[in-house]
Amino acid sequence: MVNQKTFKQLLADPILMAFGIAGFSIGVLVFTGIKQRFSPDQWATWVQAVGSMSAIWISLALVQHQIRHQQQMEQARDARNDYRIASFAESVIREAIDAIKDTERAQEAWPDGGAGYVFHEKSRLQAAQIMTRTLAAEPLFAELIKPVIDMHALLVSVESASEQLVGNGPFQGDSRFKHFWTQKNEQLNAIAATTESAIGLARRSLSAD
Repeated sequence: MVNQKTFKQLLADPILMAFGIAGFSIGVLVFTGIKQRFSPDQWATWVQAVGSMSAIWISLALVQHQIRHQQQMEQARDARNDYRIASFAESVIREAIDAIKDTERAQEAWPDGGAGYVFHEKSRLQAAQIMTRTLAAEPLFAELIKPVIDMHALLVSVESASEQLVGNGPFQGDSRFKHFWTQKNEQLNAIAATTESAIGLARRSLSAD
C-alpha cells in the first residue's frame, strides 16, 4: 500500500517523477559500471550521457509543473469569480421573488369589487428587472443563465398583468386570477430551485479549490 501510494505521488508530480527517473538511471549506471568494470573513459562518457538526459527530464518536468500551477491558479480564479457572480445572483433573485410575492399579497388583499387598486409594487418590479438585466450582462456560468432569463421574463409578465388590474378593475373573483398566480408561482418555484442548485455548485467549486 505504501509503495502504491509513493508511486501515485511520483506520477502526479512531474518534478518528483523526473528526479525518480534520474535517480533510477544513476543507480542503473553505477550497478552496470561496477559489474562491467567500466574504464575511466567509459565512466566519463556514461556519466555525461545520464547527466544530460537527467537535466532534460528535470527541465521538462519544471515546465510541466509551471503549466499545471498556472492552470490551477486560473481554475481557482474562475471558481472565485463564479462564486462572486453566484452571490450577486442569489441577492438579485431573492429580491425579485420578494417583489413578486408582495405584489401577489397586495392583490389578494384588495377587496373584490373595490375600486382604485394602486399598483404600489411597480417600482420594485421594475428595479428587479434592471437588476436581472445587469446580472445577465455578467459572465454567467451555464447553470445560471436560464433562471436569470426566466426571472426577468416573469417580472415583466407580473408587471404587465398588474397594469391590467389598474385599467380593467379587479379580477380576483374569477378563475383568471387564480390561474395566473398558480402558474406564476410554479415558475417562481422552478426558478428558485434552479438558482439554488447553481449557487450550490459554485460554492462547492470554490471549496474544492
